[in-house]
Amino acid sequence: MRSTGDTDKEAAFRLRGFRRAGQLFRLLGKIRPVFKLPHELFTDQLDAPVEIVRDDVGVPHIQAATMKDALFVQGFIHGRERAFQMDISRRLPLGQLAEILGPQALSYDRFMRSLNVSHWAEQAPSTWSDNTREYVAAYVDGVNYAFKSQPLPPEYRFLQVPLRPWTVHDTNAIIYQLAWTLNSIWHSKWVYDALDDNDDVKEWLFGALGVEIPTIVPGTGSYEPWIPATGVGSNNWVVDGTRTESGGPLLANDPHLMPQLPSIWYEMFVEGGALHVFGASLPGAPGIIIGQNQDIAWGVTNVDPDVQDLYRLHLEPGTTRYVVDGETLSLTERVETLHVRGGVDETLWCYDSVWGPVIYKESDQAIALAWTAFQPLPMVQAVLRLDRAHDWETFNTALAEWWVPAQNFVYADRAGHIGYIAAGRIPTRSGGPWRGIVDGHDGRFRWTGWVEWTEMPRLFDPPQGFIVTANNPVTGQDAATVLFGRYSLGARANRIQELIQRQPRHNAESFKAIQQDIYSGPLLALTQKLLREDVPQEWRTILEDFDGHARASSPAPTLLYFFALSAVPPLVRERLNQPFFPNQKPRVPGSHPFPETLWELLGERLIPALLAHWSQIDLALAVERTQKALSQTLGDVDHWAWGNVHQARLYHPLAEVKIFAPLFGRQSMRMPGDLYSPLQAAFPLDPRLPWPRWVSFMPSYRQIMDVKTPVESLAVHLTGQSGHPLSSHYDNLMGAYVAGDYYPLGPGMMTHLWFMMRHED
Repeated sequence: MRSTGDTDKEAAFRLRGFRRAGQLFRLLGKIRPVFKLPHELFTDQLDAPVEIVRDDVGVPHIQAATMKDALFVQGFIHGRERAFQMDISRRLPLGQLAEILGPQALSYDRFMRSLNVSHWAEQAPSTWSDNTREYVAAYVDGVNYAFKSQPLPPEYRFLQVPLRPWTVHDTNAIIYQLAWTLNSIWHSKWVYDALDDNDDVKEWLFGALGVEIPTIVPGTGSYEPWIPATGVGSNNWVVDGTRTESGGPLLANDPHLMPQLPSIWYEMFVEGGALHVFGASLPGAPGIIIGQNQDIAWGVTNVDPDVQDLYRLHLEPGTTRYVVDGETLSLTERVETLHVRGGVDETLWCYDSVWGPVIYKESDQAIALAWTAFQPLPMVQAVLRLDRAHDWETFNTALAEWWVPAQNFVYADRAGHIGYIAAGRIPTRSGGPWRGIVDGHDGRFRWTGWVEWTEMPRLFDPPQGFIVTANNPVTGQDAATVLFGRYSLGARANRIQELIQRQPRHNAESFKAIQQDIYSGPLLALTQKLLREDVPQEWRTILEDFDGHARASSPAPTLLYFFALSAVPPLVRERLNQPFFPNQKPRVPGSHPFPETLWELLGERLIPALLAHWSQIDLALAVERTQKALSQTLGDVDHWAWGNVHQARLYHPLAEVKIFAPLFGRQSMRMPGDLYSPLQAAFPLDPRLPWPRWVSFMPSYRQIMDVKTPVESLAVHLTGQSGHPLSSHYDNLMGAYVAGDYYPLGPGMMTHLWFMMRHED
């Protein structure tokens, strides 16, 4: 089903040429053929043989006698199917990319080494029970069994580097990497401080916009975010049986992340002992992150609360000494060695303070970062307990250990209940929250503790019969617990609520339509504003036909975004062009583990800020700039279709190398949607970047969970299950994803009957 309104045939990309390229590499002896996944696994590391059944689209169903055996085989399948992806995922937080990718990755590695994530990943098992240690060890053993018994992934044939064994430390490291990408409030605090003398730009990035923003927990007052909403986010929602055709709850989730090959997720069904769960797993970590078991279903979106602070330290000249409340302290020095493929090892001096690691040091000044993740995290244990939760109480108990990154969890169970929890460890502050960079010499800026778990915002069986989260504020200012954070401005949340309330009874088809909805309220508001102005007739013709749906075939979104970027006042534009870090050379977005320029902080504020500051806009100049940019980039209006300039290119490190692109890469996708539509396709705003502009965040996975009848649960992710470019499961889901198709994710009929009998017992 295609719900996007885009009927362009070219939206379904061609894969045949890429597969032929793969066959050529195989004929040249550079790639070994793909081994079939065994139907049964025997090894002396298992208590009993484990059956593996793979469905038509490549999703494996693991059936084991014990939970330990099931997790061993999950590790085996992850290691067999996604070894290179897992290797990259551990190297990112540990600052070890340059070891395999060369000097171009050094800037990334240097910053990540400064955070000292490796230390905390090493300490994480101290928070686990003995059972969790045993389960994680079994998973790690399974990964290494695959590494030893299966051919190396083709990437290593070209890179000529070894694949080192997997460790418990690596599993914890990738949890920190996911948390780092989802906790970014420090970006806003850094920029707020940097703009201390620039009120015009500060108003565009931080000023009130007068936008009506829905809160997740209703009846708690209003909330006006004071920090930039970047336009990156996810959706989830749940409705109870009063709003469904089946009479049972339905739950939907589509997490939005960077498009990559293979997909960030690996779908599977894991059954063994007390574990009977299916959904999306994270290669490198045991269990299911988003999914459903025999009793409950859940989905997540990012909260991005105020869990990071920056501290300015003035060091005594020529030393690493600083003073806090009259006491002289010294930075702790760490010496890190960065290995560089094809180059000389680099020695890096890193520093830690009483506040946290130093992320910036120049002359006698240092900036330190405090983050809730700088402690041992019980996250893996939380996931394994979540997978075995069977009701609201055990769901709450499991999430008490979900500390970082804080997430909005929606919930549904077989008894018909629905619920919501903001799960995460949130610091408390005396006099906080704090904007900008605070005085690192004043002990008053120490965190005073944590928000009590029992005080975190929750909903259970709300009277409206539904719950929606789309990175909008958790609560308003009148709530007993107010979670400050970097929140969305609410366009997606408002639209999803509208579509839920528009229809009295929902089913899987109506949920699909919501997940693929491409209506953009702010784009339509800008359209209506421009139609009241003196604009070229060519524009008027396009805009009068625009109904707010950002179709790939429509020229209107192209015109509107080119105009919006051209209309930003010159003084604001000049400051947004500056690098995020002093002396940092802006590169392609994502080259650093922090923003490249300040445009990335404007994000979702772009059009609301433009409308709020309309009187500051030189309309004639903006129209002239827009016409020039469109003409130079696209030519005449026949080439202005949104899909021509707004595309998704799936990232793989070796696809960036021209000779390997036909093997590891795939053709870009013409993307509908925009920053504000439920089918969100966020893209970098910096006007100096070339077009087509590559989508940086989009739905990475879509699920629709039916807890009453699990066999009816549906899902699709972005690429395919396998990480091997010659596998038929490397890219087999891409066409279905673009076309808006889903496939059954839940248990097969025999397992479904087992679910039913277990529930009756």
